[in-house]
Amino acid sequence: MSSPSIYPPQLADSLALSWQALKANTACLPDRPCLVEFLEILFQASFLQEEGDPVRCRAILADPQDWPQGMGPPAGFHVLLFDEARPFTPQEVRKLDPAASYDRALLGIHHSQDGSLHIWGIIDTGTRWVNRIDGGRFHGTPLPSQLVGHILGPGHLLMACGYQRMIELAGGQITESGFDPFRSQWLPDLFKPVRTKLLEKLAASDLQGAEVDDIFVKMLGQNVLRRTMSLVRGRGHGGMLIYLPARMIGSEELPRWVRIRCPFRTSAATGHFTELMMRAMRRLAKAGQRRGLEKVTWTSYQELDDPTLAEVDESFFELGHLFADLMGADGALTLTFRFEMLGFGAEVLGEKAVHEVYRALDLEGLKTQPERADSAGTRHRAAYRLVAGVPDALVVVMSQDGSIRFVANREGRVTYWPYLP
Repeated sequence: MSSPSIYPPQLADSLALSWQALKANTACLPDRPCLVEFLEILFQASFLQEEGDPVRCRAILADPQDWPQGMGPPAGFHVLLFDEARPFTPQEVRKLDPAASYDRALLGIHHSQDGSLHIWGIIDTGTRWVNRIDGGRFHGTPLPSQLVGHILGPGHLLMACGYQRMIELAGGQITESGFDPFRSQWLPDLFKPVRTKLLEKLAASDLQGAEVDDIFVKMLGQNVLRRTMSLVRGRGHGGMLIYLPARMIGSEELPRWVRIRCPFRTSAATGHFTELMMRAMRRLAKAGQRRGLEKVTWTSYQELDDPTLAEVDESFFELGHLFADLMGADGALTLTFRFEMLGFGAEVLGEKAVHEVYRALDLEGLKTQPERADSAGTRHRAAYRLVAGVPDALVVVMSQDGSIRFVANREGRVTYWPYLP
């Protein structure tokens, strides 16, 4: 039997528990009647359309005096206060939706003196906050730790504390915890030898500059993958990205498991990521030294105003576009963990039967739930076969509906993590 559908009253109860578990400021969460009303209005608005376009917006439950005017985006917020508050209703949300673009703005909601909810204005946040999920050098100014409601689609709501994801309602079911495998230990560990080699190569160059932190290399590599996934998800065609260990290049093992329809010759072009990373590290080390820094980190990369770093960041963005374009062809884009492009249009071979897979219930995959492998689509089953036969491979599967799974072999079990940042 399927689970009963969840609606705003039950969502309010689950959200209150998640808020307490986060140990967030409980004063920022309204009482239950107000919370239910807030969720009900967002839920109803999610089914509306404005001139044929579905409503998709963000709303924050915060008073106007909580917002300093600041300099505006990209470094701050631009607060537009209505001369007269407007009622917070589904139809009003629908009418204001075009003016409060999901990627750029928030509707400001507060309690009026009579206890009802009203829209007091629009907060222009700029688009940098999207980089937290889509990858980018700048992540924007943090939001206050207030309740933020996202309308993502019909009946699809995401609740957050500022920018921290709390709980999601989709298809009548609740997902209470986000799964961002980038925040795990196992995923960065797969790429650790690559980061070590890059840092050793930098040290061997006798470059005079600040020390480059390993975390910077990790974050910049993750950003390329985040951008690629965001682009593929936005295009709505789905795709598959395969990471293989370098030992398989030129070996007899590779054609047993993967047939690449359009392979690339080994050349500087396939190692473009390494060239860009070395350029980024060298420039960051020099820019940090000029600022008197002994060690440069991901934060340094975000904060240093340097035209060369901006150019390098744009080059990484273009690399993400290239990966996404190659994934548009039928078959998988295949890389090594050094981000060397082996080719695209790959087909997973091998006859290793996989009857059962495990859905991770925590970031490290220590708690799992078994599932039938044949309950998923063709792409997913191909990914399961590959990581079952090549335990040190990693596969990222993107469906046409926008869902994303990371598939890896954990202690001999084919395990997947839904990507819910």
